[in-house]
Amino acid sequence: MTGTMTGTRRDTSGFALAAGVAGAAANVLLILFFASGEAWRDVPGQLAWTGPVNDVLVAVQFAALVPVAVALGGRVAVAGVAAMAGVVVLQALLLADVLEFETQVWWVTGCFVFVFAWVLLVSRGLPRTLRRCGTVVGAGYLAGALLVWGALALPSESAGQYAVGGIGVVLGAIGWLGLPVWSLLLARGSRR
Repeated sequence: MTGTMTGTRRDTSGFALAAGVAGAAANVLLILFFASGEAWRDVPGQLAWTGPVNDVLVAVQFAALVPVAVALGGRVAVAGVAAMAGVVVLQALLLADVLEFETQVWWVTGCFVFVFAWVLLVSRGLPRTLRRCGTVVGAGYLAGALLVWGALALPSESAGQYAVGGIGVVLGAIGWLGLPVWSLLLARGSRR
């Protein structure tokens, strides 16, 4: 693909826009959820609603990415679509209280790895701004996930575990928070 989008890709710009808007809203709620301490409360507080609404918006975000992945095509689209569908199903199971968060988070994180790998790989064929953004988003999340998982193998509560895990969280957050930006850039680029 050169710098222009085909008609099929142009038709999915609304889905890319929806993914970007839903993802940005989900990120704001996620930050509120953690910044307010709701994530660690035994008794729900005033901002407890931010967690479940974030979960709904994440499902919307990843559902909206499915037609984008199909339109962008390529060999990695199958893995990307399957992982995106997995995120949507796992979010629905969490919201329906079929899965506990402690179980769901491991499965959904595995799906996220495949989605971010898809972003990294598919971005290689996109125009420069999208390629750069997709590289930061995909590589950031993947490197962060690897470091956090590696930190779990280090002695519990050691300085090494905190250092490696902390760097992983920062890199992963850059990727996670950047995904809606990539989607919005893709929507803007596909309208040209």
